[in-house]
Parts: sequence; structure tokens; C-alpha cells
Amino acid sequence: MLFEVLSTGSMLGVLGASYYYKTNLNDDSDKILKIAENCGLYKKDDKMRLYRRNKIKDKITKEVVGTEYVFKIPLGLELKDFVDKHGKFKDGLNNRSVRRINLKDFRSLKFDASLPKQVRAILENRIQLSKEIEMEYDGMLIMRVYDEGLQSSYDLTTEIINGAKSWQVPLGVTLKGQVVHDFEKGPHVLIGGATDMGKSNILNVIITVLLSNQPVDVEFTLIDLKGGLEFGVYEKISQVKNFATNAEEAKTALENVKDEMERMFNKLRSSGKKNVKALGVTKRHFVIIDESAELSSAGEQDKDEKALKVECENLIKDIARRGRASGIRLLYCTQYPTAETVSSQVKRNLITRISLAVDTATASTVVIDEGGAENLPLIQGRAIYKRHRCTEMQAYYISDDIIDKTVKPHINLRARREDASVSLGKETPKTGGNYSTKFEET
Repeated sequence: MLFEVLSTGSMLGVLGASYYYKTNLNDDSDKILKIAENCGLYKKDDKMRLYRRNKIKDKITKEVVGTEYVFKIPLGLELKDFVDKHGKFKDGLNNRSVRRINLKDFRSLKFDASLPKQVRAILENRIQLSKEIEMEYDGMLIMRVYDEGLQSSYDLTTEIINGAKSWQVPLGVTLKGQVVHDFEKGPHVLIGGATDMGKSNILNVIITVLLSNQPVDVEFTLIDLKGGLEFGVYEKISQVKNFATNAEEAKTALENVKDEMERMFNKLRSSGKKNVKALGVTKRHFVIIDESAELSSAGEQDKDEKALKVECENLIKDIARRGRASGIRLLYCTQYPTAETVSSQVKRNLITRISLAVDTATASTVVIDEGGAENLPLIQGRAIYKRHRCTEMQAYYISDDIIDKTVKPHINLRARREDASVSLGKETPKTGGNYSTKFEET
């Protein structure tokens, strides 16, 4: 027994060291060059040449997650030639399995006669490679090879929420690390994607993080055109100033927002300031429209309904165009991204885009101005986030438990305020679920 244990220990040391050197000295550059040659990506005797390599580190954990290779490519070839072969590069780099030793497995070892067998099972554990590739060109071909692709789900935790600063919202995870959107830098966002692909989850992440981190300064106008089902959990919180579930209520809510926008512009003009930040106003008002296609006048046959929707469209265009300076942030969301439902006048002011999976390249172009979202895997929350360039991400999943814990204290606060108003003989005014909003100065 003692001999077997010692033999096992020796085997562990040798194989462990071997595994360490294999995994840490692994270099995919030779394989990339061979794949390129096999795919005909050369001109006569002019072939790809490796210029340099750098380790890629996770922005948050600082752990090495892959390697960046920079190649000089033959004259006459372009980035598209290599992007078109993306699948061949990816499959070529993943065409084998490797030994993967998880040191945690050794903690559960049973020190009995089966110990050698247990250790061998751990040491001989093999997994299929799942490397992912990104490519871009800046005079040289940059190919980033990540050790692992994105997982199908990442949970939003209280630690992640608390780690966000000011008006930042952690949206999800990319191959490089975390995507954090700053609403002070990108105030308006266009979100599109097919049904049941995770759009509502992203909205819940945004609302909950803002409510958690900015409970005093955040205000919401929620326009839920799917019967109020998506935003119903937030309807009674004190931060919600306008709540609408149909076109008529949406018009009233948007008019309320425009009135406040005009009042803020009057303050800015009188003070000589250009925006609320310069004025010292800390309030930010988020107008979130879920299923904005329901407010589109395109194809509407009823005369009165069409006129109502045209008014809503004009209000949205005005808020998108002028809202930033007055502290208003617009989130315009639809599961039917077409040129009719997302007008060019609104779109040009919504610089930040998030596209979940869509069914056509045309729909992808409507949201992110280029194709690509139609090729996303059909995984809930898988999306393309575009600020200056497109990045594939897996959006954080937020549980009902976190939403409920965040919302509950603010529902109680509103109830106490309304009860106090009734006890003083002052009934809180309500019109179609809409509440007037006020920006405050500090």
C-alpha cells in the first residue's frame, strides 16, 4: 500500500509537471500558419509571418485567458479573406482533446486501496478544446485566440452590482472580460432581438442595478407595451414617475417627460450651463420603452390610432435628440427591428446598440448597422454590444430573488408616502398610471 501511494505521488509529480509545461508553453501560431497555408491564404511564395505574440489578460481578474498573435499578411490579401475562413481556423485549433487536471479533485481522494486508480482517473481526464477566435486588422492581422469560449450563462451577483460606480451598469461578459456600460458616456441605447432571446432580462439588469446603486437620484418612466407584464414588478416603486401600458398612456407619459425636459432647458439657459452635470443636477431620468414597435404608425389603418402614434413618435424623436443635456436617458427596445419600427431620426441619436439574436441580416443591420446578429447562437442573453465597435457578449442573468430584494424597500417607501397623504386628507393624484416627475438640484 505504501509503495502504491509513493508510486502514485511520483506519477502525480511527473505528470503534473508535464501538464504544466505543455499548457503554459502551448503556442498556436504554427498551427495558424499551417491552416492559412492549407486554405490558400498566400500569394506565390509570400506567406503569413508571425510578427509578435502577447498574452491576453482578463480585465477584472488579470488572469491569462488567451494569446494575441500579430501577423504580417501577403500583399493582395485582406481581412475579409481571413474572416471568411474563421470556421476553419477555429475548428483547426480545436481538433484535439487535452489532459485537464483540476487540483480541486485531489481534495476528495479516499486514502484506501483504490487511491492509485482515483489519481489515474484525475490525471487522465481529457477535455475537448473549446478555443474561440477574434480577428481585426490595423495594418497587421491581429488574431486573438482565447482558451475558452463564452459560457451560456453568467449570474449577476450582488458583488458585481456593488462593484459598479456612478451610472455604470455591468451588462455581461465578453471573451476579454466584463462589459460595463456608462450611461453618462452613452446616455441612449437601442436594444433589439427576437422573441425570448433575453431582451427583458437585460432591461431588468439595467433597472435593478440603477435602483440598487442610485436609489435617490434615479427616476424612471416605464412604457411597457406588452400589457405591463414585464415592468409590473416596478410599477409601485417611488422612483417610477410614469408608467404606461398602451399608446394613450404612453403619450401622456412622454408628454410629462417632455415638460420636465423643457423646464430643465429653461434652467440651463438662465444659468448659462450646457448640461445638467455642469449645473450640478444629480438626478437622471431613464425612459424605457419595451416593445416600441407598438408605437409605430407604419401600417396603422385606424385614423385616430395612427394620429396618436405619430404624436408618440414625435415625442420620442425629440427626447432622443435633446434629452441628453437635460439628464434624460432613452432605452428604445423592440423585438421587431425594421426600418419602420426604428426610425432613422431616433436611431442616429442612439449610439449604443445591443442586438440579441435576430432572424435576418437585414434585422441585424437595423440594430447595429451591420450583419452578424443573425449568426449569433440561439442562446438566451447572447448578444452583440456596440459602442465604437461590435463585441459579442453573454448578458448577465438576473434572478427574481435579486430583483425582489432590490425592489421591496422602495415599494414600502411609496406606500408609506401615499398613506401619509391620505391621512392628511390629500389624495395622491393618479392619471392613467402616470406620475409627474421633478428634477432636483443639489
